[in-house]
Amino acid sequence: MEFVTLTPEEFTDFERNHPLGNFYQSYSRAKLREKMGWQTYLLGIKDKNKVKAAALLIAKDGRALIQMGPILNYQKTEEPFPGSPAKPYKDATNALAFFLKSLKTFAKQHDFLTLEVFPPLLLSLRALDGSKTKEWPREKIFEIFKNSGFKHEGFTTKIENKANRWMFSKDLTGLKTLRDIELTMNASTRKKLHKTSRELDIKVLTDKSELKEWLTALEESDKRNGVHTRTVKYFEDLWDAFGKDVIFVEARRKDNGELVSSEVDIIHPNEMVAFVAGTIEKNKHYNGSVAIKGFNLEKCLELNQTRLNLYGMEGDFSPENPLLYFKSGLGGISEEYIGGFRLVLRPFKLFLTKIRRRLPNRPKHA
Repeated sequence: MEFVTLTPEEFTDFERNHPLGNFYQSYSRAKLREKMGWQTYLLGIKDKNKVKAAALLIAKDGRALIQMGPILNYQKTEEPFPGSPAKPYKDATNALAFFLKSLKTFAKQHDFLTLEVFPPLLLSLRALDGSKTKEWPREKIFEIFKNSGFKHEGFTTKIENKANRWMFSKDLTGLKTLRDIELTMNASTRKKLHKTSRELDIKVLTDKSELKEWLTALEESDKRNGVHTRTVKYFEDLWDAFGKDVIFVEARRKDNGELVSSEVDIIHPNEMVAFVAGTIEKNKHYNGSVAIKGFNLEKCLELNQTRLNLYGMEGDFSPENPLLYFKSGLGGISEEYIGGFRLVLRPFKLFLTKIRRRLPNRPKHA
């Protein structure tokens, strides 16, 4: 086996055709991160000139991350997503160990301070009450990371920007029509969906000049939740980087054209991702988010997608978690992922960097 830098063509062909491929690990996301000032690296393993593993590594200010990667065959039988077929893999753990060993050398050569890896591996599927409906033994994976010097970052429950440990998905396998899908929802969500079809129009943005108003729904939701909203420029860059694989959609009132809800969706061969969404406060009762989810599901049917990824959530299964209950109404399941593994490469330099950041800015001597 050989640790290599892949060309964009080699990387894309492998990632988009692998059952663990995902938008975090796409070349489109590499282009987006470059626009945001990050360094990006397309790393991989080749065996007899055939790509066996691929990973998008991003780095900034000494931090290096691989989010929902590397993409490789982790064990002899793997079921990447609920409903997908298991495939026989050979010498998988050897490939992971080799990748991590080579990655550490690469990271040291580039003077990274820390290295974090978030494998795209499930630990469990959870019902609405939090009970496990399926589990995956990952002891060997934990052992390989430990032996490679990485420390697991814990079984976190909050929504995380680096890589969500909890997500919510809907498996559409075998569902051929929107009516088939509606029958898998709870009665309340189904009723809301029918009501929105009478009151709201769904619009797909066709020009970046429309993003400024589209963004106001996200800004209002983020303000309510105490979250900082990404800028218009970020979404313009997202539009450019993902091209035909990104959809900016909004729900508007039929009677007066007012904006109700906005969302950006990312299309990947393995799934459709409802990435970021928001709703105008005064129009919340129109259930624009439900209307857009109906659009998502119809789009999945159109594209023959069998997985709708409703993206991040908290690992909180209490009745006080409204996001969980909203997503559950669509008839899906909570996914618990393995989480992150962190390696400190240069502890003393990292310590000095933290100290410098805490110091107040001082005037320079003449």
